[in-house]
Amino acid sequence: MIEKLKNLFAKKSTKKELQSEKEIATKKGEPYVKVLETKVDKDNPKYGYFELDWNKHFVDNLKKNGFSGNTDEEVVDHWFSVLCSTIAEESTPIKSDNQIVKEEKREDGKTEIS
Repeated sequence: MIEKLKNLFAKKSTKKELQSEKEIATKKGEPYVKVLETKVDKDNPKYGYFELDWNKHFVDNLKKNGFSGNTDEEVVDHWFSVLCSTIAEESTPIKSDNQIVKEEKREDGKTEIS
């Protein structure tokens, strides 16, 4: 009897709630990409990886925008490499000898770059 009452008052999940974000985007014909996991080498933090999940619409969109590869994975890798390079260039200027460019605001309002 108690089990019947529990089942009666248990929250009923709809099909929509059970669908993943990826499934919903795919059914709508929309590009989908998500970072599933990030790992960084604790001894050498310049090494690591991102595990990505995507749908076919995302890959098709990348191809339309000039990214290439022989497989979907290569297309996504190409995009991710360009994305990371763009972010790095915008946020951390680097000299040709791989040294980080340092910017310091001076009291006179000017910026000193070294």
